Amino acid sequence: MFRLKKQVYRGFLPQLSYERRNLSAFTMVEVIVALSILSISALAIFGVLRMCSTADNSSQMLTKSVLIAESLLSETMLKEPVVYQTTKGAKGLFDWQIQIAPTEMDNLATICVQVKWLEQHKPQRYELFSLLYVPAAFGGQ
Repeated sequence: MFRLKKQVYRGFLPQLSYERRNLSAFTMVEVIVALSILSISALAIFGVLRMCSTADNSSQMLTKSVLIAESLLSETMLKEPVVYQTTKGAKGLFDWQIQIAPTEMDNLATICVQVKWLEQHKPQRYELFSLLYVPAAFGGQ
């Protein structure tokens, strides 16, 4: 930086001269470059945080759908007598469907549990399949 220095010479008008001082300050260009690097870094970090939040939400929704499907499968397998049918319902944000159908083998039925939900305006689905032994007295062939 330049600092104005006033010098007075014997009765004449003061003369002005510039003298360079060593200041330990940043220039405007250095400040602008530092702020731009900082802002680009902050944008990158916020982008990563958003992706982590989305992945966390997806993981939670999938975990809940698996728990719902497993509990519905367990309830269905414990019911007697076995009725070949399709049942639909909802739990919170999740819609579910249970389909029980006979197989080609005697005394065996298939159970298909589907859990559906919307995630970021996209339909998602989890399916769980199992086989169920059906004694002849309860509707088996």
